Amino acid sequence: MSSTGFTGFTLQFRDLPSVRHIARRLHNYPDVDMGPGRKYKFHLRRQRIRISEILYSGKRTTVYLGRCKNETEVVLKFTDTEDILEEAGAYDVMAAIQGKAVPRVYGALHGKDRRGGNMSCLVMERFGMPLEREFSTLTKRDKAKILDNLVAVHHAGLRHLDFAERNVLVEGDEYRIVDFGQAEEHRTPCKWTYSFLEHLDDDDVNDDAPCVDCEAIKSWAEQMRFWDHGNLRLACAFFVPKSDKLPTQSVIDSMKTVIGLDQDTIYYPEQTRQITVRYFEEIRRRMTAGQSLQELQEQREWITYLVHKQWHDERYVLCILHRFGLVTDLFV
Repeated sequence: MSSTGFTGFTLQFRDLPSVRHIARRLHNYPDVDMGPGRKYKFHLRRQRIRISEILYSGKRTTVYLGRCKNETEVVLKFTDTEDILEEAGAYDVMAAIQGKAVPRVYGALHGKDRRGGNMSCLVMERFGMPLEREFSTLTKRDKAKILDNLVAVHHAGLRHLDFAERNVLVEGDEYRIVDFGQAEEHRTPCKWTYSFLEHLDDDDVNDDAPCVDCEAIKSWAEQMRFWDHGNLRLACAFFVPKSDKLPTQSVIDSMKTVIGLDQDTIYYPEQTRQITVRYFEEIRRRMTAGQSLQELQEQREWITYLVHKQWHDERYVLCILHRFGLVTDLFV
């Protein structure tokens, strides 16, 4: 047994730059002996783990990237021992949804600092990167995936009290929810049975329906704007009423473009809105004429140019008419 009283795993921090971080307080740093506790089972064989990178560093928490003997990447989260044990307990409750709605957790490791105090870390699978976009700007399908994961957490018996973009990981088209240090027990079994992925075409929801009986999930769905309540969100900037002249929200989300191409023109908000609406009306017109979404995506830049050109041509004529006093409003 090592001098710290813990054994089984050696964390090697030799590849890290000479900067301040939590693990530097560990006994025998940079080659540190740590071991699993008795409360929670550890799901990796005892071995050396080479720490290669600091993924996040804060006042109380540091997250490291490590590589196992077989080159499997793991994430090691160091923070207060009490918080590590609480979070390990939360993931233990969610064992059935690990690797699906939340990351797979291998367990907690414990060791000593140079003064003999306890230090602990949570070891979990390496999955993606933190979400860097606001929930409301995601496609409806991506919102549905995240919300269905949140539902799975509730069904496992927990409420996430710090649910936010920074606590959602994304890899490809998959998502995981993390950071359950502040989770609390769902006081009564969650009654939510509404599948977001199965209701991508829903504009609204009946608040009295038994399938949406969880205020926390409903509140997040509204904040993420999963239901549009009869409106379309254009260019992640503004809402317009649904219309037969405009495509569906899923098409709009997949046909985003740059509005305001002319660097010599100052586009006022209402003008930007006009061009944006025209662009998506043109997308709708072309789809009605038989063009596929893939074809439109390939022609996106050209369509954007044509819409801007038409608007600028009309704008030029309007300026001429305004000069001769034939119109008074240039925002027509």
